[in-house]
Amino acid sequence: MTAALSLADAISVAKEKNPAFQQAQNNRGPAAWAVRGAFSSLLVPSVMASGGMSYTGPGSQTFLAQSFSQSVSTVSSFYDLGLTWQLSGQTLSQPGLAKAQLRAADADIAGAENLLVTGIKQQYLTVLQADAQADLARKTLQRNEEFLKLAQARYGVGQATLIDVRQAQVARGQAEVGLLRAQTLVNVEKLRLFEQMGVIPPLDVASVRLTDTFTVQTPEWQLPQLLTMAGEQNPSLKALRAREGAA
Repeated sequence: MTAALSLADAISVAKEKNPAFQQAQNNRGPAAWAVRGAFSSLLVPSVMASGGMSYTGPGSQTFLAQSFSQSVSTVSSFYDLGLTWQLSGQTLSQPGLAKAQLRAADADIAGAENLLVTGIKQQYLTVLQADAQADLARKTLQRNEEFLKLAQARYGVGQATLIDVRQAQVARGQAEVGLLRAQTLVNVEKLRLFEQMGVIPPLDVASVRLTDTFTVQTPEWQLPQLLTMAGEQNPSLKALRAREGAA
C-alpha cells in the first residue's frame, strides 16, 4: 500500500515531533514566567502575617517573696499583618530585562522553526532528486535490455559477434547495479527525511511516495538585497540583538 506525503504534511509533523524544535518551544515557558514574576515584584507588595496565643491556668506563684494567686485561667492572643513595597534599581530593571529575554526566546523559536522548515524542504527535494535518478536508472536498464535483445537477434542471423552480445550483457548488468544503488539511495534519503521530522519511519519506507513537485526557476535576487533581508529577518541575529538589549 502506497502512502502519500506532501511537503506541507512533512513540515506539520516535524513541528509537532522534532525534538530540537520542541526543546526550543519549551524554553519559552521559563522566560514567560520570569516576565510575570518581574512585574509581580514591581506592582504587588509583599504581605507578612504573624500571630500567637498564650494560656495561663489558675494557681499561685511567688515573685520576690510576694505571692500572687489567680483563680481563673486566661487566654490571650495577638495578630500582626504587614504590607511592604520596596523599589530598587534592580526591581525596576527586571521587567525590561525579562521582556528582552522573552523576545530572545521567541527569536530562538523562530530560528529553530526556520532551520527545521529549511531542513525539511531541502531533504524533501533531495528525496525527489534521488527518485528522479532512480527513474533515470530504470529507463537506462530498459534501454540496455532492448540493446541486449537486439544484439542477440543480430548474432542469431550472423550480423553481430559474440563479443557484441557479451558487451550488451555487461551493460545490462551495470544498469541493474546502477538501478539497485539508485533505489537504495532513495530509501536512505527517505529515512533521513523521517529522522528530521522526528518520527519513526514505516517498515516499508519504499511505499512512501512524495506528492509535491517543483518547477526550476532562475533566482532574481541580488547580493545587496539578500544581505538586507538577512540582516532584517534572520532569527539568530534577532535573538542576538535581544540578548544584547537584556545585558
